[in-house]
Amino acid sequence: MRRYIEEEGRTVEEALEKALQKGGVDKAEARFEVLYPGDQERPARVRLYLDAEELDIIESVTREFLEKLGTRGEIEIKPSKKGYYVNVTTRGYDSVLIGREGRTLEAFEHLLRLMIQRRKHDIDIELDVSHYRERKRQLLINKAKAVAKRVKETQREMRIDPLTAEERKIVREELRKDKSIRVFTIRRGGNIYLVVAPANRR
Repeated sequence: MRRYIEEEGRTVEEALEKALQKGGVDKAEARFEVLYPGDQERPARVRLYLDAEELDIIESVTREFLEKLGTRGEIEIKPSKKGYYVNVTTRGYDSVLIGREGRTLEAFEHLLRLMIQRRKHDIDIELDVSHYRERKRQLLINKAKAVAKRVKETQREMRIDPLTAEERKIVREELRKDKSIRVFTIRRGGNIYLVVAPANRR
């Protein structure tokens, strides 16, 4: 399901008008964001959401969810592979929402998803707090790249510490871009490890 359209123009207004016409969305009801305001070197670029109701549901339910927890915060919503990425930033409550190693965040994500899907069943979200997951993902990618660099320098395979299934997926997607290495899994003592090896060694 396509949830947004991105268009370019000499100005934000021109880019938005092109998106509105392409998506058949009334300007009075449009929900959009400016991805780039435009300058002499690059055109303006906007993202127009095709279903403003979905954004309204996510925002209102998330605010209600935070209030039930006794806090308030800024809410950022943008498209993601799952559907929508929802990041909240609270006033002094972020660490409580995240919990140890993000476990509390995972539980809250599940609850918020259920609350949202009661309003509209086909909306899926990924909840984040102060971009904790984005930062963690980037650290994981940087670590994987460092391992890959070492493997290429030494021409020896290296094993990465145990990861969750989601983390293994992130690392695989990142390292598959490098054709000079290969990535596979092994099991040791009940754990699953990713192994990075030179592509020319079997």
